[in-house]
Amino acid sequence: MYMESKKRTILLVITCSMALVVVILFGMDVLSEKKLDLQKVYVARCDIKPRTCIQEEDVLEIEVPHSYLLDYVVVEKDDIVGKYTSIQGMIPAGSLFYESMLYDRSSLPDYPECELRKNQAAYTLEVDLAKLGGTLVANQRVDLYVTLKKDKENHVSDCLFEDVRIIAIKDHQGIDLEDQNSSKTPYLAILAIDREDIKYLAKADEMGSIRLFSTDKTYDTKGEATLRKDTELFLRLSENA
Repeated sequence: MYMESKKRTILLVITCSMALVVVILFGMDVLSEKKLDLQKVYVARCDIKPRTCIQEEDVLEIEVPHSYLLDYVVVEKDDIVGKYTSIQGMIPAGSLFYESMLYDRSSLPDYPECELRKNQAAYTLEVDLAKLGGTLVANQRVDLYVTLKKDKENHVSDCLFEDVRIIAIKDHQGIDLEDQNSSKTPYLAILAIDREDIKYLAKADEMGSIRLFSTDKTYDTKGEATLRKDTELFLRLSENA
């Protein structure tokens, strides 16, 4: 009986001691975290190449002591995902994100090129309100009508391209019309055209006048700059291209 009571006492002491150790360790852990003041931040999960749009799967959440962070470290994921990297260098895996690394699409000097699809090139066309054929904005699809004139009686006018995507419209200073500092007067339209077809648009720009018109497919995302080859206009341009 005495032995059983002694065993119970020893077991109780051991249990209480273990519980006390757990409490102490937990308290030390809490105090340690409080002392470190851990901050949730994001780092690059993998190497991110120059001029790349950062996706959610490209970032990894970690915690670091707040004292390690400089003022210009970007700590919010919403301020990272969807931004573009600098053209001058990649972001290595494990790196924090800094303000100087990240750009909004519209603030990139060469952002129209980021909007090109495979085998496309950007063609810059001088325009004015008359040539635009109405109020047009970036990401619309338009038809390009070309008029070639030899004289008053010998001319041809027809659609050269259908569903051409407008990448950007800029003013005479090269500022995007959507920018608050823009004059809001269009001067340049940047168009996405198949590389092989650029020569026909360039020849049309040289030989005649070009106007842009929106259609009922202006926001149809399927079409991409279809060259009309079944016209007299195309035949004339082909002879000179």
